[in-house]
Amino acid sequence: MNEPSRRIPYRTWPGALAVMLAIAAYVGGLTLWDRHTPGNRPLPPGETVEAGQARFVPAEGWEMDVSRSRAGQSLMLFKGGHKFLVSTFPWAGGPDGPLVRQQRLMERGQRLQVDGDVSDFITSWGLQGKTFAYYGSKLAGRFWQVVDVRRKSLVQIDFWGSDDGMDEALQEARSMLDSMDLEAPQ
Repeated sequence: MNEPSRRIPYRTWPGALAVMLAIAAYVGGLTLWDRHTPGNRPLPPGETVEAGQARFVPAEGWEMDVSRSRAGQSLMLFKGGHKFLVSTFPWAGGPDGPLVRQQRLMERGQRLQVDGDVSDFITSWGLQGKTFAYYGSKLAGRFWQVVDVRRKSLVQIDFWGSDDGMDEALQEARSMLDSMDLEAPQ
């Protein structure tokens, strides 16, 4: 009878170890990079920032949330537990359509309550649009919308945060809105 052939043993652990070290270096490197890359960026006082065609001067102490801002589309600022988001979109249709959709999203999707009626606003620079306040169990906020018919664009400004320090933060948000114009180069 023939004996089964003997297989020559070979070592697999060096290759497996190399693969495990490569994975550990990759994941560890990404983790290290994430920890050392700031998610926020302090803004110099008095310097104008842009989000699409909207530009404004941030209030002192507000920082940019880099991870939630998109170049040319949106800019998220925060200070403590309060956030200020400026978003620009192409405009299509009437000026009330996006506002109604935003209210519906807040009421149905986020379970927030719209406080009072939608009202008109105008800033000292002549920027005008519509605004409303909203609240929930853990936060409150104000939403502003500006439609630039000439450029066919829509700018939405959303401010929200906890009740802690809300009056001061809302005053700073209004000062940022008051400094806003829609003349940034495209």
